[in-house]
Amino acid sequence: MIDTCNRPLAAKGLTSYRYKGRYDWIMIGANDNADALKQAARSTHDTITADRLQVWNGSQYLDANQLKA
Repeated sequence: MIDTCNRPLAAKGLTSYRYKGRYDWIMIGANDNADALKQAARSTHDTITADRLQVWNGSQYLDANQLKA
């Protein structure tokens, strides 16, 4: 099985994000942190919190508040 949760998956022109959902990562392509949180909200009924959002920095995922995307 290919590990798709630890590499960027966003379409060209978007930044790769992932949001820690109830069961696993929700992979997101978005323009910025606010857009990524909006996209995460479309994928879960859980309350969305910024502390569960991570962004790809070019080599790994980091907490979105550590890196301005």
